[in-house]
Amino acid sequence: MDWLNFLKVMIIEEKAARDKYQLAMDLADDPNVKAIFEKLRDEEAFHANFLEGEYARLEKLLKKGG
Repeated sequence: MDWLNFLKVMIIEEKAARDKYQLAMDLADDPNVKAIFEKLRDEEAFHANFLEGEYARLEKLLKKGG
């Protein structure tokens, strides 16, 4: 299994989800609904950032032969 490519795909999916929640947030008229989508967007952004960090960590490990 190519774990770096796996993480790349997961990062892309998290960013796509983030963007969808952003769109929903932008389209929502109700402030309560907007707040829900904002929270979901922020969660997906957190996931993407976390995965990017793990990608970098794994990339270093693999370069060392670990």
